[in-house]
Amino acid sequence: MKRLVPLVACMLALAAGEAFSATVSGKVSFATKRGQHPVVTETLLWLEPTGGKAPQRAPMTYQMTTRGKAVVPHVLAIPVGSTVEFPNDDPISHNLFSLSSNNSFDLGLYRRGAGKAHTFESPGIVNVYCNVHPNMSAVIHVMATPYFSFADAAGNYAIGEVPAGRYRLVAWNEQGGQTESPIEVTSRGAVNGDLALMLDSRNFRLTQHMNKLGKPYQPPSVKDY
Repeated sequence: MKRLVPLVACMLALAAGEAFSATVSGKVSFATKRGQHPVVTETLLWLEPTGGKAPQRAPMTYQMTTRGKAVVPHVLAIPVGSTVEFPNDDPISHNLFSLSSNNSFDLGLYRRGAGKAHTFESPGIVNVYCNVHPNMSAVIHVMATPYFSFADAAGNYAIGEVPAGRYRLVAWNEQGGQTESPIEVTSRGAVNGDLALMLDSRNFRLTQHMNKLGKPYQPPSVKDY
């Protein structure tokens, strides 16, 4: 009988572990109109627990590089508390900034080289622009959940190691906006709910943004380019 106790305990531990190994996977698609080509790989999907707070991923250091008068990658997802470095690979100066609530920053004008960094302490969407070049932009998602992933070129996604519980499955794309679906991960690792999400980009319009002072951009000078 004594020999059975460790065996039973081991089996219970294995069973408990299996409940925390579900993978939420599916596919995202787009409703578009003629001439629209959303970047599918920039579609971010995440899970928000409907009861209680989600655990946090450990903060890390990431990079967004200014290269060819663009910000690369254009969309980045990071855990709360992470730091983003902004190296400049261009032979011209840039001034990245954001006016997004709780995550605003202004790196000032900086030349080619290692650039500057900023730590993001609050969850939310951060819209990043350049104060010199109005066509430069990027988006940083500061995530309050560890369960997030980007879709591949075919729209397939997979979010692994999701524990049992009820969640909101959210899909976001800059052109397609945001949609969500309620799902449930059972204690046996089954996933219930609609995992095929559609984003509608038909009403997407490019809008003009202001500079870091909240004013319209001035016409560029030759030295800016």
